[in-house]
Amino acid sequence: MAEDFGQRLPYMMRMVSSTLSQQLERTLRRFSLTHAQLAALAQLGLESPDALSGAELGRRAGVTAQSMSTAISSLLDRGLVRRAPHPTHGRIIDVQITPVGLDVLERAQAETKTVEDRALATLSARQQRELRAVLRQLMIAMDIYLPDSPAVG
Repeated sequence: MAEDFGQRLPYMMRMVSSTLSQQLERTLRRFSLTHAQLAALAQLGLESPDALSGAELGRRAGVTAQSMSTAISSLLDRGLVRRAPHPTHGRIIDVQITPVGLDVLERAQAETKTVEDRALATLSARQQRELRAVLRQLMIAMDIYLPDSPAVG
């Protein structure tokens, strides 16, 4: 007899991730942003006023360097980020968020927070903390970039 695929973790996680992504995309359209662009702005917002390379932004966002390059180009065209040569490494171009980019980031994060809140509405505060803790553990085990933040739980 076949295993109930609907109970498999990869299937359940993909379905939740896909649905969340679709809902976030609808919200991000109001800001003319893609997931990769929001991820870049968010990473740069955490580093501000410092800068990051496009390669590092791609790694942190979980996208290819080519995808991040496309995202950065669009953000540059809109004045949301700026590029500058790396101070010590001649082949690296750093990317830094602009004040306009910070404003767009703050508004986009506030709007996308409502998507997250709707998704978590049926979970208690304790369940939400536990879910975040388990996801953090999975990310660490799978060597997925995780911004430094206080321990969850």
